[in-house]
Amino acid sequence: MDISYDASRRLFHLHTDEVSYAFAVNDNGKLVHVYWGKAMHASDAFDPYLPCVLAGGSGLRGVDQNSQRRLELRTQEPFDYGEPALMAEFADGVRTVRLVYESHEIKGDTLTVLLKDEYYPFQVELQYKTYGNLPLISRNYTVKNLGEQDVRLTELGSATWHLPAGIQYRMTHQAGNWGSEHTVNRHMLTQSRTVLQNTRVTATTAQQTPFFALDANGAATETSGEVYYGVLHWSGDFKITVEQEYMKRVSVSGGINDFDTAWTLHPGERFETPLFTCGFSARGFERMTEVFYDWQLDYLCPRGKNTDKAHAPRPVIYNSWYPYEFSVNEENLLALIDKAADIGTELFVIDDGWMPKRVDAHAGLGDWVADPARFPNGLKPIVEKCHAKGMMFGLWVEPEMVNPDSDLYRAHPDWVIREETRPMSQQRNQYVLNLARDDVRDWAIQWLDKLMDENQLDYLKWDMNRYVTEKGWPGATREERDGMSIRYTQNLLAIWKHMNESHPDVLFENCASGSGRCDFGMVPYADRINRSDNADPVDIMVIHEGFSMLFLPKTAGGAGNIAPQVHHIHGRATPLSYRVHWGMTGSMSIGIDLLKTDQETLDTLKAATDRFKQLRGDLQDSYVYRIASATEHPYALFQYVRRDRKAFTLFAFAHGMRNWDLSLPRFRMHGLLPNALYRDEQGKLWRGEALMNDGITLSLKGDYDSKMLVFTLAE
Repeated sequence: MDISYDASRRLFHLHTDEVSYAFAVNDNGKLVHVYWGKAMHASDAFDPYLPCVLAGGSGLRGVDQNSQRRLELRTQEPFDYGEPALMAEFADGVRTVRLVYESHEIKGDTLTVLLKDEYYPFQVELQYKTYGNLPLISRNYTVKNLGEQDVRLTELGSATWHLPAGIQYRMTHQAGNWGSEHTVNRHMLTQSRTVLQNTRVTATTAQQTPFFALDANGAATETSGEVYYGVLHWSGDFKITVEQEYMKRVSVSGGINDFDTAWTLHPGERFETPLFTCGFSARGFERMTEVFYDWQLDYLCPRGKNTDKAHAPRPVIYNSWYPYEFSVNEENLLALIDKAADIGTELFVIDDGWMPKRVDAHAGLGDWVADPARFPNGLKPIVEKCHAKGMMFGLWVEPEMVNPDSDLYRAHPDWVIREETRPMSQQRNQYVLNLARDDVRDWAIQWLDKLMDENQLDYLKWDMNRYVTEKGWPGATREERDGMSIRYTQNLLAIWKHMNESHPDVLFENCASGSGRCDFGMVPYADRINRSDNADPVDIMVIHEGFSMLFLPKTAGGAGNIAPQVHHIHGRATPLSYRVHWGMTGSMSIGIDLLKTDQETLDTLKAATDRFKQLRGDLQDSYVYRIASATEHPYALFQYVRRDRKAFTLFAFAHGMRNWDLSLPRFRMHGLLPNALYRDEQGKLWRGEALMNDGITLSLKGDYDSKMLVFTLAE
């Protein structure tokens, strides 16, 4: 992205071939928003309306006539009543911030603008980070206390974004709950504030995802229309506010949630807010998804030391949870390893249940050693057999939690989040450790390093299975209590950062009671994400649509996306072929009891893993186009197009088809090379433009029907 400053116009301009973003220093020294939308490459393109913007007028009448123009960072300037992104309380009780431009620096892909308060020794550095030619800008700020007295920060949003005014926007966001994550929701804005937020401390996304998208008049489709969108890089309590004011002036602010939270900045200290990344698409929601995929693969995902993990294929996983839950022991796992290897497993994972007394959910959390009763030789025999069979080995952990019946809790009851005068609530028979404490953070780092080293781990699955209640910290200062949720998330991310640095080639899975922490704060540290604890394939028709809108399908994990025939949520039986096809859409994992299943099933699984390994190089370096939605039809179609456009795979899933649904339309493919020839598996040649303009036919009927069609570029 090109970044420039035109001193004659006092204009900052960031632009690519797709997007322009511009703001300026007005006559009063305030940073004001100028433009965000389709690319305009010349500075003089803004001249017709720049004088009015620089003069600082509002264009409004009556009591609002003195309202500021659209400030680049809202801080409750006079007559600006929009959602502020920064608020502070100074030692004398003043609670307003008045920022003016001081200087700026353009260095590579980053613009930094230094602002200072008009009265107090208080500075704010605005940062604008870009990513090559992607139409994305990451914004945040760093506040500095240059004075001799404390400053209390009471609002820590990362940025304010302004959209073109006078337009009726539709908002798209994702919401849900356990087992129903990533549900796409849409509504038209009104003159009001729409707030997406989390206040549960330990999770970000099960209820509401830190993501928004806005399109004019609700007219954007997958392939057309202008879409403004953004994501927040924060894995704790967040808040995104989409505000429509009078005259359809729409702005978005987002960052750390101010609910029950403040941060004290001591003299000489600084505080940096999380990144808030936004983008623009002139080609509908599909282009948004393409950009998110390129961004993750080429900039954000963990790289590793000896392996480029971001671009490497994900291994086929066998996970012990669905077949055994807590009933794991040395004998049944050693027997499972042979069967898992025979069906083509590449990574063998012991899920929950391997710790002392962990025969159910009542004990064991906090004591991170193998149960000597069920693993008399430790985990070494299992590790050695996995590696001897050519498989990687992984373990499940839940570092943030503790059972009352554990050696850790008996030794450190003060480490639990609680209020002294309130009963301590349990969920899943566990308490939440106070990760805001640095000694708890250091304890977690120490035992995680030891666990990975002693057991030669190739994979670690981090889980989290309850939210915070009684949010207290006995003995803490008010400052510590006010910043508790921030410190918790900072230390959480510090542990993940440490794990990636100390064990760069270990694969890490981000699980949080399913997809409860599926956010862009975790993307730089996690190689796999639990898409949902719900592996029911009919429900996944909807869940995968939302997940694939934002996140790489190669990261879509879980304990077993090829789950048992009868899944526990609905109790309905689904054919293995249906589950296998779903397994191929993400990071394939198998959770079937291989010691009890018949040979025909084992043979089918082996054929499935062989087939998947042939295709995954294409599937896991693909854009996913949502051809048909299960929220609108009794079927869903997902087209996986390799990023170089030289191959694609179409997955089709049906459930609840009725007689009048059987006459399916021709489905037009997306994202192909128009003049290229593609060959299907029967050898038939298809021109790219014909596939996109005329489409293909397929048949689906009844319940649990699925198809997988593979096309490759004809040489």
